[in-house]
Amino acid sequence: MAKNTLIRIVSLIIMVISFIAFISGAGAFPINTEYDQVLPWSVWFTISVLVNMVLWYPVMKLVAFSLGVIWFYAFVAALVPNTSTATGDVTSLDWSDPDAVAEIGLTIFNTKGQCAACHTLDTSAPKGRCPDLTDIGINAASRVPGMGAKEYLIESLYDPGKYLVPGYGKIMPEVWKNPIALTKLEIEAVIAFLQSLGGDIDPEPFTEPIDRADIGTTAEALPPLLSGDPEEGKKVFISAACISCHVVKGLENPNAGEANEDFEVVTAPELSDIAALNELRYIEESILLPHAQIVSGYGTVTVIANGITYQGTLVSQDNEQIVVKTTADDGTETEHTILISDLDEVPIEDLSNLKENGYLTLTITPLDSDNSISGEIVEESEDTVTLNVDGENQTLSKTDVKKVMTITDFDGFETTGEYVSGTMEDDEIIIIVDGSEQVFDTFDVDQVIIALAFGKRLLVKSPMPDNFPILLTVIDKENLLAYLSTLTGAATEENTSTTEEVEETNEVAAE
Repeated sequence: MAKNTLIRIVSLIIMVISFIAFISGAGAFPINTEYDQVLPWSVWFTISVLVNMVLWYPVMKLVAFSLGVIWFYAFVAALVPNTSTATGDVTSLDWSDPDAVAEIGLTIFNTKGQCAACHTLDTSAPKGRCPDLTDIGINAASRVPGMGAKEYLIESLYDPGKYLVPGYGKIMPEVWKNPIALTKLEIEAVIAFLQSLGGDIDPEPFTEPIDRADIGTTAEALPPLLSGDPEEGKKVFISAACISCHVVKGLENPNAGEANEDFEVVTAPELSDIAALNELRYIEESILLPHAQIVSGYGTVTVIANGITYQGTLVSQDNEQIVVKTTADDGTETEHTILISDLDEVPIEDLSNLKENGYLTLTITPLDSDNSISGEIVEESEDTVTLNVDGENQTLSKTDVKKVMTITDFDGFETTGEYVSGTMEDDEIIIIVDGSEQVFDTFDVDQVIIALAFGKRLLVKSPMPDNFPILLTVIDKENLLAYLSTLTGAATEENTSTTEEVEETNEVAAE
């Protein structure tokens, strides 16, 4: 009897030891050192469980079964790779395994960074608020002339408003600032992930182009924004008819379905989570300067391509083409894909604020040259403009240019040439056409247009009324901003308009 008890105890001890060894990840136990044969602790544990089930039957039957279940779940857990999303615990990055760093970056992209809220990673997915990032690891190198892929990605995360992809407004926050507040290590991981999308990961360290110590100082230097009353702002949102075009979940439009003679009701971006996705400065700018930044897919545009004028909504835009949706008188909507290269050049009478006025390209003739220069507008100052001409940047003066005049007679025939002298107030106008001077009697001229240059233009405007900012008082604007700052996407009872509030708002609107 004593011998059987000893065997049972030893068997039980072996089972416990093998279980602990398996859980702790100990090395396999050798069974033949000569041939380097080993037996994993999981197998030892399984054998010991079976033996103990026999020796300790029926008591051990329950115990062994329980331990067997624990072992099974531990075994399955060991097979699952570690994909922890605890981005707050990123204290170091192992660049010996760049793919692992990219995986951390993907986690941050989808969680703390909130990147996936606006960006997509699939060209076939519905269009997001910000550019699709498929193959950004390659495409980043061609976004800004002379800037490499990693350099561009660094700039995009630290100063996202410096370069804007055509068709997209300045809505991305600086992710190193609150409320997202990514650390340098987290930004490095995100950049590695973005580089992995079609490109190669560059583990070379970089210096942050910002001073994190200045964050608090900068914020304190700005004037306070939230001095208004959110509840009063909600009433302004209704009385100013913002709710007619913008949707806020939980807030009902008291005039839904009614025609409005003051403005056209259009589909505008939903604002239910605008405060969660954008900085307050952006929201403030959207109230004061509604045309400054326009969410892609909501701007109105008028373009001329191959002699045809298209007026409608800009659905999408990239470096090669645009998609414009037009609406016929019967309500039929049609999408037109227009190549940027097919846009017609229009005369430019004023060379100030070219990019702000929607000009993509410029054809200009320097005063000391007979040849015009054409290229994509890269940047400009008050006196100069830089064009990308055949892959190289050329900076030209805005003042030392030859004027071009287009003369139209009463038969509609146009003649274009270098302007020499004369206006419609004089008896004659002289221009140079193909190297020869031509004199036009102003009595035979219907109209003239003097241009300093020509360019392809794509001016996108917000459907918000131009006079919207002046319709509201300063207090109304403060209250409206305070209300919009509460829209973080969380549905609360406070966002539901009561009948009493609606009636009060209608009375205010009527006054």
